[in-house]
Amino acid sequence: MEKESITLSYDADDDILHLTIGTKAEEAISVEEDDEVFVRIHPVTKEIVGMTILGFSEYFAETLLSKREGFTFTVGSVDLSEFTKGNKP
Repeated sequence: MEKESITLSYDADDDILHLTIGTKAEEAISVEEDDEVFVRIHPVTKEIVGMTILGFSEYFAETLLSKREGFTFTVGSVDLSEFTKGNKP
C-alpha cells in the first residue's frame, strides 16, 4: 500500500483547519458533512483529497474533546488517529 502524505495547516486569523491528502492540493468538490466541516472529493476518482473545518477551535472543543468515549478519524480505509480524552494511542 502506498503511503499518503497528509498536510495540516491552520489559519489562526480565520480559525480554519485545512487537511490535504497527497503531495499537493487537488481539484475537488466540497461536500458539507457536518456543520462547517467540508470533505473535498476528487471529481473523477471520487477519492477524498482533503477536508476543511471552519471554526476549528469551537468544533474541536465542543465536538471532539467533549466525547468521553473518544473518537476515531478515518479517511478511506486508513485510520489517521484515535484519541481518548487525555490519552493518545
